[in-house]
This record gives sequence, C-alpha cells and structure tokens, in this order.
Amino acid sequence: MKWKDNISFVLVETRESGNIGASARALKNLGFSRLELVSPWKFPSDEAGWFAHGAEDILSNVRVYPELAPVLKEKSVIIGTTRRTGKKRGLVYPVREAAEKIRLLAKNSRVALLFGREDRGLTNNEAAACSSLIRIPASPENPSFNLAQAVLIVAYELSSTDYKENASPSVILSDEFSNLFQRLLQIMEMAGYAPKGIRDSAGEIMRDLRRIMARAGITEREARMLHGILSQVEEGLGSRLKKSYQSRA
Repeated sequence: MKWKDNISFVLVETRESGNIGASARALKNLGFSRLELVSPWKFPSDEAGWFAHGAEDILSNVRVYPELAPVLKEKSVIIGTTRRTGKKRGLVYPVREAAEKIRLLAKNSRVALLFGREDRGLTNNEAAACSSLIRIPASPENPSFNLAQAVLIVAYELSSTDYKENASPSVILSDEFSNLFQRLLQIMEMAGYAPKGIRDSAGEIMRDLRRIMARAGITEREARMLHGILSQVEEGLGSRLKKSYQSRA
C-alpha cells in the first residue's frame, strides 16, 4: 500500500543490534518497508541479521545517517514516540488516537516516526523537532517498552486502524516549513513583538508556536497563501518604519 511506503521508522542511536533486526522483522510482518537508523552503535551486524529472520530485504535496504538533521530534511511530517510527558514535550497523543491521522497524512506526504534510545528515548531537542508526539499507554508500574516492541505496537496500530479513503493534500517538506517559520519570526521582530510573562521564556513560546503550526500540516497551497500574507505585512511594516524615520529626520 502506497501510504505505508511513505512512512519511515527512524531509530535514533540504537545500542542493541538485536533491536534493529527485531524492528525490521516487525515492519515486514505488518507490510512496512522503510527502516532508517541515526548513528547506531553497531550496524551492520550478525546479531541484527539473526533477529530479522525473514526480513533480510528490509535490513539490506536500511538507510544509515550520521545525525538526525538529514533525515528530517527529506520528510514533511515528523512524529516522535515517548513515554514521558510534561511542558517541554508539548501535546502527547495515545498511538491509537493518532493512528488514523498519521495514515491520512501518509497518503500524500513523507512521514518520519522517531524512536529514541533504549535507555533514555528522545532528547528534548529531538522531541521539539516533532510536530507531535505519540505514546503507548502502559502500566505506571513499568511504562517503558523494549524498542522493538514499541516499533511493533506502533506499526500494528497503524495497520489495524479503520480510516476513510479521503484524499489528503501533500504537506510541505520540513525545510520549507522551517523557512516559513523563520520568516514569521523575522516579521514578528520587525513588528516589535516581545514575549511577556514570568513563567514562559521567549524560547519556550517560540517552540510552542512552532508545534502549533507543525500540527496544522501546512500544504503547498497554504504555504503560498501564508507567504503572501507575510509579504503584505512585511511591506506594510517597512512603509511604517520608513515614515517614522522620515518624520524624525
């Protein structure tokens, strides 16, 4: 199915080669084919091959990256997995609740599902790069899943979700989104915007604003519209600043 080909399962700094192989097997079981690794401790390895039983083709096509940035550059939608919640993590959705939306987005857009390190998951900075986060509900007494188990559960939930065959518009790439967001920040600065309040720092407000925009899944058409709006705002601010300068001269 085409939407499955648009989803990449991305394992970040995996320590255990067996988890890579077991993840490949889980993806093969459920009809997915894209497995990507960011700075794995040891790969390729015999151990990964042993655990991948029947999914050697997925292992042979694994893409390995030295860092996360080039992975994100090629994707439109970035979704992280986590067991932790809190202010720095933003909104975290149960995987079953998020599955249908992910499927619809994947019909016409490249999606990256990030899985963090076995011992500590994704860092706050990596989580901040995601448009949203998903979690697997678990017992509070032992809420942490093995990495390969987490990949299996997420892949299963995506595969088993009932969904409507509605066409979903293509979402802009991560780089295009970053350019749009940076332009917005520049115009906010031109307008004299300054975050106010004791509890929220400027960095936290900007991070939350980026998440809000990313969750919207901005399409090419919407991006052009927003750039047009920003151009008019920029032009208006420029004229106002010019008049103010002339009046003082």
